[in-house]
Amino acid sequence: MSGPGAAGADNSVRLFCLPFEGVSAGVYLPWAEALGPSVVVTPVELPGRGRHPRTRPCDGLEPLLAEVMPYVARMCDRPFALYGHGFGALLAYEIAARLEWEHDAVADRLYVSGSGVPHRLAPERALGRLPDAAMVRGLRERGRMPPVDPDPRRAARDLAALRADLTVMEAYRRDPRHVVHCPVTAMRGLRDRSVTAGDLAGWHRCTRRALRTAVFPGDHYFPLTARAELLDTFTGDLIRPRALRRMLSATATY
Repeated sequence: MSGPGAAGADNSVRLFCLPFEGVSAGVYLPWAEALGPSVVVTPVELPGRGRHPRTRPCDGLEPLLAEVMPYVARMCDRPFALYGHGFGALLAYEIAARLEWEHDAVADRLYVSGSGVPHRLAPERALGRLPDAAMVRGLRERGRMPPVDPDPRRAARDLAALRADLTVMEAYRRDPRHVVHCPVTAMRGLRDRSVTAGDLAGWHRCTRRALRTAVFPGDHYFPLTARAELLDTFTGDLIRPRALRRMLSATATY
């Protein structure tokens, strides 16, 4: 699906962006203008938020992937990469693996940020089944409370989406066969108390290619505050190598 020539001669790369827990994928829309046409930023919206506010958030991994996989597979019309932060890292990883198995489509690169390798949490550490106040308090203590709309009606919707995402994350069991054939970049914020260097290193178990780790200024939500540094990483990985290959190919014809 993503072989040479699939996107014509424009040589652009599609970057699927999976949102962190409780938020709309619209958080990535400003990246599109900043990156320009060479990297086609493609936010992947989840049920119950953004463009789908009237749908119910999915609190199970398989129903959620059943909602988003057809869209992602349909949009694999050119070389592509995936980026996900927090809960989005889990989704980006699962989507990358399923694109390989089900569609023979291998990403140029998988970016996972703000997350170690996802795993099932012990019940005493899980927050998704707690009342709203206790759930929010626990997330704040971990430095992982996402922004919530101040409007009470929208705040209720945001908390419902957050609860559903936490429920999926906390119940997740990784299938050890889910090993992707693309390089992986694992990222964290320097002041993120919830993700360690060791957590990032654990992603080596999930790829048959190289793992690179990167640390950015900021806390858990560094994608919102260190945008320029993060987008420079995408540019370096996805645009420059492709431009170099084009140059070498052109030189070889003389």
